[in-house]
Amino acid sequence: MLGLLFLAMGASATTVGQVEGRVVSGRPLEVNIPFVLDKARDRACASANVRYGNMRVAGVIVDVQGSGPNRNLLVSSRAVVKEESVTIDARVGCGAKSVTRRFVLLTNLAPARNPPVARLRTRQDVPVVVAPRTPPKTVVLGAPREPLFPPPEAESPPAPEPVAPKVDGSMWQDLQKARTEAATATAQLESARKELAAVLDVERRSRQTLINSDNQAREAQSEVARMRLVLKGVAFVLALGAAGLVWWEFQRVASRMRRPNARPAQDPTILSMEAEPSPS
Repeated sequence: MLGLLFLAMGASATTVGQVEGRVVSGRPLEVNIPFVLDKARDRACASANVRYGNMRVAGVIVDVQGSGPNRNLLVSSRAVVKEESVTIDARVGCGAKSVTRRFVLLTNLAPARNPPVARLRTRQDVPVVVAPRTPPKTVVLGAPREPLFPPPEAESPPAPEPVAPKVDGSMWQDLQKARTEAATATAQLESARKELAAVLDVERRSRQTLINSDNQAREAQSEVARMRLVLKGVAFVLALGAAGLVWWEFQRVASRMRRPNARPAQDPTILSMEAEPSPS
């Protein structure tokens, strides 16, 4: 997610300059941030969040000044600055062209109302002027000789908050955890898919085995029916043959029994033919 944000920031042509103005302790905040848009007709879509130390400031006034690509973002607040540092998160641009920058500014001491010579004040004069209003630690941090605008080197590097690495680390850990859970879910899904494929294969084989057994049983029944038909035909032929044989044997026995009662016919001879009278 952070990589996509950085990629979008790199692809945007919107640029944000350095903060102009200084933060004075005991006074309201009022700084100017110049920025350049990609096109003159683009909307600024500007916003800003301000924190005094670690406390977020409510009621921040954001005003976009100027027209065309070069514009200024005036950030102000009626709340008086009482902390040693002020953090400004400025966002400029709409959609993918938006750019967010963080500025960490150190507070400066408020100058005396009637200083003799503002540029020639010494370190010995500083405690006398501001000691009743600010603690000694603030006096050490304040630089009387500091120019009207702080040097860019002191404000340009965006110092992240101490909790930022923790947030990024937690986000990274959550991302790693989500990836691990996704990989585990994918592995479980693949294992379930393999188990389901194995069950389906076993079911397919069992069904094929049942089909083959059914076909074999039907073929066996058909074979038994054919064998029964053949056996019936053979039995019929044998029975018919046996009946014919019995009838033939019965006829032969009957013919033998009829022969003693009848004379057997003799073949005519010459003598028998001469003895017989010729018919007149």
